Amino acid sequence: MNENMETTATIHLEEKSFFDKLMTVARQANQYESYIVLESNSKTVNGKSILGLSSFLKPSEFVTLRAIGTDSKQAVQGIKQLFVNQGK
Repeated sequence: MNENMETTATIHLEEKSFFDKLMTVARQANQYESYIVLESNSKTVNGKSILGLSSFLKPSEFVTLRAIGTDSKQAVQGIKQLFVNQGK
């Protein structure tokens, strides 16, 4: 079954290791087939592009993580987990 799904989550971008975190997000996002974007205010950036992520997102923002595709649930859970573990 090739059913596309959309999954979203809200994450917080902390200042600590901000650029390193964005590189990790891009690497993780590229492991999934789903189309992955991060949205904040009126900005939408490709979650698989380190240039897009670093150009448009700022530390201390809350962003919506959105994935559309057959593995969207796994993509959102995997990327969101990067932010859940950031204080450890």
